[in-house]
Amino acid sequence: MMAERAKWPWVAEQHWDDLLFIHWPVPYEALRPHVPEPFELETFNGTAWISIVPFLGNKNRFRGMPGVIPFVSSFLELNVRTYIRYKGESGVYFFSFDADSNAAVAGARTVFSLPYMKAEMSMKRNRKEKEVLFRSQRIQKDAPPAHFFARYRPISQTSHAKVGSLTHWLAERYCLFNIKGDKVLKGPINHSPWELQEAELEVEMDDLVPFLPKKYFSERPLVHYSKRKKVHFYPFETVGEVNK
Repeated sequence: MMAERAKWPWVAEQHWDDLLFIHWPVPYEALRPHVPEPFELETFNGTAWISIVPFLGNKNRFRGMPGVIPFVSSFLELNVRTYIRYKGESGVYFFSFDADSNAAVAGARTVFSLPYMKAEMSMKRNRKEKEVLFRSQRIQKDAPPAHFFARYRPISQTSHAKVGSLTHWLAERYCLFNIKGDKVLKGPINHSPWELQEAELEVEMDDLVPFLPKKYFSERPLVHYSKRKKVHFYPFETVGEVNK
C-alpha cells in the first residue's frame, strides 16, 4: 500500500527491525491544542490516540545504489506520533524523533524541518527469551532531556489487522505531514501491510511527552510488535500552505 497520489518514484529504502507500537488513548480536547491548526486531529470512536514507536532503522540505501548509505547505514530511532487528516487524506503527525545518528538528525532537521533530536540509545536482544531491551536518553543541546526504556517480546502468532479495526486504523498509514515555514509537506511511504504480533511490555519514560499529563499513560497501552518491515520513502511534496 502507499500514500495517495505519490508524484515521484521512491528515493530511499530502509528496514525497520524489532519495531514496537505502543498506543495510548487520549481525550481529543487534551491533544488538539498540540497539533498544528492546518491538520484535523483524527479520532477512533471519538477518542484520539498517541503512540510511541522504538525501532532499529537498518540497511538504509538510496535508490540505484548497490550499497548502504555511508554514516547512516543503521541507527536507532524513537518517535512520538498521533493521527491526523489533511485535505481528506489520513496520515501521521510526529511530535518528536529521537535518534542516535548525528547525520540523520542534522539532515532531517535541516532539509525537512522534522523534530529530530540526538539521543544516546541502545538495543539489546535476548535471543533465548525472544526479548528486546531498548533504552534512550536524549542529549540534544537545544531540547529538554527525555528518558525512555522498554523491555518487550512478542507473545502471539503473526497476523494482519482486520480492516475497520482500531489496530488497522493506527498502523496502516502511508504518509506523514509536516509544516516547513508556510508550507504543508507530505512525505509518502510504501510498504506491504503490517504483519503484527501482540507483545508483552515493560516501559518507563520521563518527559518524552511533556505536553500531556502523566495520568494518560498510567493505563495499559495497546501494544504490537513487528520483526521487520522493508519501507520505501518518496520525495516530500508541498500539498498546501499554512492559513490557506
